[in-house]
Amino acid sequence: MSIELRLAKTEPDATGRTYQPARPRMRNLGSAIVWAAIVDYRSLNQEAHEDAKQFLYPQTAEWQSHYDWVVTLAEGLNPAWLRCALNRSRGKWDRQRALRKGGCYEECS
Repeated sequence: MSIELRLAKTEPDATGRTYQPARPRMRNLGSAIVWAAIVDYRSLNQEAHEDAKQFLYPQTAEWQSHYDWVVTLAEGLNPAWLRCALNRSRGKWDRQRALRKGGCYEECS
C-alpha cells in the first residue's frame, strides 16, 4: 500500500471560485462570562440580577477592574462597542424584566 499523496482533479465552477465554508464562530471565556452576566441581569432571580448589574454596570473600582479583565479575555470584541451596546440595552431589559415580574415600569405610572 502506498502512502503517496493523491490529488483529485477538479474543474473550477462557473465563477472560477471554489466553495469556502464559513468559519465556525470562535468562543472564548470572556464572551461566555459576558453572555452569562447578561442572562443573569435579565433573570427574575433578584440575587443573580444584582450581581450581574454590579458586573455589567460597575460603580466601584473593584467591579470595574473585574469587568475590564473579563473584556480582555473576549478576543475580537471591541470594548467600546460592548459598553455602548450594554448601555443602550439596559432600559429595554429593565422594562422586560419588570413586565415579566408582573409589575409596571415607568410607562405605567
